[in-house]
Amino acid sequence: MKEIIAPLRRIIFQLLFLLWCYFLSRCAFTIINIHHFAGLTLTGFFRITFFALRYDTSALLALNAIYILLLLLPLPLWRMPRWQRLTHWVFIIVNVIALLFEIGDWTYYPFNFKRSTADVLNMVTRKGDFLSILPRLILDFWYIPLIMFFMVWSVVHINKKIAKHTPIDKSPVLRNTRLAPIWQTLILLLVSGTIVIGIRGGLQYVPIGIRNAVQVADSKYTPIVINTPFSVINTFANDELEEAHYLPVGNLTKYINTYKHFDDNIFRKKNVVLIICESFSKEFTKLGGRTSYTPFLDSLMDRSLVCTHAYANALHSAEGIPAVVAGLPSMMDESISTSVYAADRITALPGLLKDKGYATAFYHGGTNGTMSFDVFCANAGFQKYYGRTEYNNEDDYDGNWGIWDEPFLQYFVAGIGKMQQPFLATAFTLTSHSPYKVPAQYAGALPKGTMDIHPCIAYTDMALRRFFAVAEKQAWYNNTLFVITADHCSPLAGDTYYQNNMGRYAIPIIFYAPGDTTVHGTHGSIAQQIDILPSVLDYLGYDQPFFAFGNSIFRKAATPYAINQLSGVYQLLINGYLLQTADVKPTGLYAFPTDSICAHNLLSQQAAITQDHVLPYLKAMIQSYRYALIHNKLYIEQGHK
Repeated sequence: MKEIIAPLRRIIFQLLFLLWCYFLSRCAFTIINIHHFAGLTLTGFFRITFFALRYDTSALLALNAIYILLLLLPLPLWRMPRWQRLTHWVFIIVNVIALLFEIGDWTYYPFNFKRSTADVLNMVTRKGDFLSILPRLILDFWYIPLIMFFMVWSVVHINKKIAKHTPIDKSPVLRNTRLAPIWQTLILLLVSGTIVIGIRGGLQYVPIGIRNAVQVADSKYTPIVINTPFSVINTFANDELEEAHYLPVGNLTKYINTYKHFDDNIFRKKNVVLIICESFSKEFTKLGGRTSYTPFLDSLMDRSLVCTHAYANALHSAEGIPAVVAGLPSMMDESISTSVYAADRITALPGLLKDKGYATAFYHGGTNGTMSFDVFCANAGFQKYYGRTEYNNEDDYDGNWGIWDEPFLQYFVAGIGKMQQPFLATAFTLTSHSPYKVPAQYAGALPKGTMDIHPCIAYTDMALRRFFAVAEKQAWYNNTLFVITADHCSPLAGDTYYQNNMGRYAIPIIFYAPGDTTVHGTHGSIAQQIDILPSVLDYLGYDQPFFAFGNSIFRKAATPYAINQLSGVYQLLINGYLLQTADVKPTGLYAFPTDSICAHNLLSQQAAITQDHVLPYLKAMIQSYRYALIHNKLYIEQGHK
């Protein structure tokens, strides 16, 4: 019997060793990112760690299932030295790769606000993104490669010790050789069943997923509960959305009406300039109630219509750009540009305005192809795409992401001057992104602030000042609507509000029309990135029906709301409340903005409010969103009534 038990002993010791590695990694991950987990106590951490065993076990069994089955085959193969070497290296390679992703998330989390999902595999292999910034990341986080090297050495070294103390080839041969294959087959079947149950996380009807983590910990602590390999595995096969049927189809428009038609308008061919600023959190401006690092943008707000309660719909650039340009919220685990729905026909500002005779162009100083912006821009209807290649001057390359903002915005304003009016011109800045560097000539000349990003924000603000100094002298200037916003918030935050819940999505949205004094003042209702598309079209007097999840800020008919989603956890801000859910199961209800830091959960006290006045909006939004993507219905045919 020892011959049969010996492989099991080795597997158990190996899995226990890996569980210890994941525990140590969880400790390091939490300590490094502790400022993102406000209120976490030592007791709370160990409670989370206990529940995390379920997720660690699921990931480890999924990763090592092939190795375990190879070692338990009802054949004498594992007694052969070559077979043992093969299984040894299968174990090492699989688990080392998984642990590399796990350790990488220690420092990647502040940029992602979630454990990495399957889309990180696309980022690693995508041209122009990961490989170009890898040297800089290694310099900034030099200790991570050292830890990774030590981890690889430890796994190899300790696994050899485990193998030495759990010998297989020296175990005695069963005297009754006829029973050996039977016992081995039974053990293989028993272990296989255990593996399946472990991967599923138990015998419950539905296997555990990332979203189940909110059942054992507050949503802000779920990144501690799960591990990166589990997150990647769990999202790897989730390419397609599952259609939702929460509400009768006829009731959807009561809550979310994606059919928009401003038929009381007279179209005016004004130019539109969209400026999307990388990581420009609300807190960095005068709107944030903190120290401002945007003196020019602040002064421009005095001459603009400013949305004082505006929010991003996502935390990543690849999702923020579609939200601004095409009114598409991020309600799945990857951007639409890299999803199976990338080829869906979409409603976007350049496509709609091109049909009205507009020239359209998108400017981004990054390496062409970065974050698949070129793919999205083509689908959105942009006629021209200008990136680092078109700029064609590497003297202005920042060494990481692309062209410095100041020269690229001058390139942008010069390009606008060559466009035929009316036009839609969009620019996306990039300097205010990690590793947070500014050109050498400005080192020490910009406000240092308290965070690395502060000088970068001040630099981009200066670049905007110089852009407008040139633009205001142009003939097209007074016939232009400028919209200035952020792609998402900075991964860095100065206080509790901007680190959590809706605060981490708070951004400025500014409408500036120098030739129109009616576009002035403040818009105090809720606004979000996906409101920009219908708002711009409403302002221009667009007179055709179109598809939009958002609402025009220039009309008061629709109920204002803001929505975002991260790893299956939704937040919906509407009717004076912030609802948080796992899928559509409510986990929190807060009076907002009264309780802006979400300190008092009203879910048990306001069950009727949740079920009747808040949750139906979320269900309608999810149902409409999934139906539109799955059935390629993100548009309305012209002439449709």
